[in-house]
Amino acid sequence: MPIPVNMKPMERWLRIYFGLIIFAIYFVSPFPYRQWTFSGLLLVATGITGYCPIYSFLRRHGNKESPTTKEY
Repeated sequence: MPIPVNMKPMERWLRIYFGLIIFAIYFVSPFPYRQWTFSGLLLVATGITGYCPIYSFLRRHGNKESPTTKEY
């Protein structure tokens, strides 16, 4: 099933970057809500695939100039 890409490349890189930072906090910080750092993995996953389900729900297409699809 093809996955439509609905994010711009810069947004994808930012999601991967900040997602990895948020997830890395799990290993270096002993604060009581460590399990919330797993939300960083969600950012990484959406950054890698280029698809955000919330954008589809709101009908926002960040990648207007070249609508492409990916095969997985």
